[in-house]
Amino acid sequence: MAKMNEKLKIGILGPGAIGGVLASLLWKDGHDVVCIGKDATVVNIEECGIHIESPILGNFIARPKANVKLVVPVDVLFITTKFPFLNNALEKINVKSVENAVVISLLNGVGHREIIRAQLGTRVAVGMIGMIEVAKSDDGIIRQLSRQNPHIDLASDGDIPVGSLEKVADVIRKTGISTAILRTEAAVIWKKLVRLSAIASLTAAFQKTVGCIRSDPQMRQFLEEMVREGSLVALHEGVDINPDEVIRQIDSIPETLTTSLQRDVKAHIPSEVESITGGVRRLAKAYGILAPAHERAYGLIKKQSCVI
Repeated sequence: MAKMNEKLKIGILGPGAIGGVLASLLWKDGHDVVCIGKDATVVNIEECGIHIESPILGNFIARPKANVKLVVPVDVLFITTKFPFLNNALEKINVKSVENAVVISLLNGVGHREIIRAQLGTRVAVGMIGMIEVAKSDDGIIRQLSRQNPHIDLASDGDIPVGSLEKVADVIRKTGISTAILRTEAAVIWKKLVRLSAIASLTAAFQKTVGCIRSDPQMRQFLEEMVREGSLVALHEGVDINPDEVIRQIDSIPETLTTSLQRDVKAHIPSEVESITGGVRRLAKAYGILAPAHERAYGLIKKQSCVI
């Protein structure tokens, strides 16, 4: 891996909304960035660049490289595709291109670590990005819909030395995204998932904003039950999450916030329900934990969408 002050060769697998933002910020900071995506995505990036509109990160056009496969060595590979497309996306990666890289999964929920390690080997760190609501519109522009400053947590359970992970964290921080290294991958996952499984599941189930969910007494109770169930599963995963603190975090979220799970379910396209709502639900069953709120939310989401 390059030294601290050197510019890195960085791959972005899945340059959608989050991946596009990350690719653009890293390119803007001078790194050699290549986006790996579908044919149409590659053509669009090559011809038009990536358009970013953000009240926090600024408005600009980034022009990273783009290809349908990763065939050149990189220092870092960020995996930002959504869970339903992960297996197909990983087929685009030549394993030799990442044999000396730090591979960082930024997927939501659970189940992705095992798939990535099976395909790319033990060079994986887990990251979660939060405090950012972005969407890619039909005109191809990636817009940040909230005015919060994004944050990334990182951890590796032994694959990646802390020193190497700190170098990556420093690179991310220089783009304007605050970054922290946590003790375990489970801590990274559950710090976000307890909150996400509640707000994403219920915004998708009811097709309402976070503000509508938390201001309605019955849906508010449903939300709090989701948080408490998620916290109990997290504890069995070795992570102590304070449900009251998570609820306070949810109360601080802008009331107009929507979620990508909500938008995907509404559009009847493959969603992250199995890695988020379904992931918590499956682990609860495995641990013998009663999780009626997650069972109900999962059923409501299935009714909302014909593609799960």
